[in-house]
Amino acid sequence: MPEHRISADNAALVGKAIDRLAPRWTTWTLQTIAQHGQMTPTGMTAALPWLTAANSHNVLRRMHTSGLLDRPDFGVYEVSPSGRNAQSVHRTLASWHRTHSGGGGLAVAEAERAEDTLRRLRGEGAIDILHDLSQHGPLPHGVLLKASGLASGSFYYRLQQLQQDQLLTRTGPSFRAAYTLTPAAQALGQVYAELAGFESTAPSVAVQHKPTTLSAASTARASAAIRRTPSTVPGLFSHAPAPQPHVPAHVTARSHPSRTR
Repeated sequence: MPEHRISADNAALVGKAIDRLAPRWTTWTLQTIAQHGQMTPTGMTAALPWLTAANSHNVLRRMHTSGLLDRPDFGVYEVSPSGRNAQSVHRTLASWHRTHSGGGGLAVAEAERAEDTLRRLRGEGAIDILHDLSQHGPLPHGVLLKASGLASGSFYYRLQQLQQDQLLTRTGPSFRAAYTLTPAAQALGQVYAELAGFESTAPSVAVQHKPTTLSAASTARASAAIRRTPSTVPGLFSHAPAPQPHVPAHVTARSHPSRTR
């Protein structure tokens, strides 16, 4: 099993990489543009039909600001060198998800696997908590609260999320039992290494983002397109070098909504 401990310096790089890569639809957008070469916001809306024109504009502008996309011409976007470096990160994130997500035999697009792994690591204090446990082993909640630097409400919320995402568990049934990393969290070593390596070469920019909001109908369409059988659209967003087709309309009628961010 890869070493799951991360140094304080690497933890800081991992946190910055997550801020850059984790906002919703970042992975989907990078992989879509990579397969088309260059795209406009209108083209993005056609390729990812669950996003409105306003959503597409916001996502593209944010990714351009964070250095993941270049703009060779007005209204045209292409993947930047930093964005291309994210491909290795996405493969590692998706690989971890296939092994540790508990999704069973569900057919899930590679882009969604990567985004869901990033979602589990995203959030105030998440990496700090995982880092503290990776360095010191099981810790009681009082010690972990102090080490995390979070307010009590934020700390308990983050603990609950990390447990729901199966990254934390307790060492026993008592309320005094210490928190510890799950085997899935202990297997994040390569994910940490990829994220830290990516961020160490990324452009130094102020990464700012706002959550991308979707209507209920858009969320349902997104979930339907995300979860699909491999036979419907073989290789879609699976890092194949050849361009892939847009999401067919009939695909959006399949599957069930998943948790969104």
